[in-house]
Amino acid sequence: MRLLKCIKGAYTAELAVILPIIIFITAGGMIFSLSIWAHIVVVDAAREGARYEALNLGSADTKVDEVLSDGNLNVANKQSVSVIKDANYVTVTVKYNQPSVIPGLPQLLGHGASWGNSFLIESSQVFKLEKP
Repeated sequence: MRLLKCIKGAYTAELAVILPIIIFITAGGMIFSLSIWAHIVVVDAAREGARYEALNLGSADTKVDEVLSDGNLNVANKQSVSVIKDANYVTVTVKYNQPSVIPGLPQLLGHGASWGNSFLIESSQVFKLEKP
């Protein structure tokens, strides 16, 4: 009977230790899933921007902003859009900072700057220029 009295607070102590770990893993999984979604949208934005430039339909920067906003990403987090044209090809590179609620998580997962609070997502796409 004495053994049961000693175990009374053990469950609370175990929960106090385990619950923060479970919350961190769950939140980290959701944030990582959002960064995967952002990566898909950034790749699509770079591809559409390169296609837009290759067909001479307008600025790649405008098209990239449109695709990012259509993908429900914050256009203000876009770091840069660079366009390189040569004789036959156009290359569009998009860099985007996907914010993370948990500081240091991007570094732990290997996708961020040194212990920052955002994932750096970069995509580069090449299209052949269309001749008029």
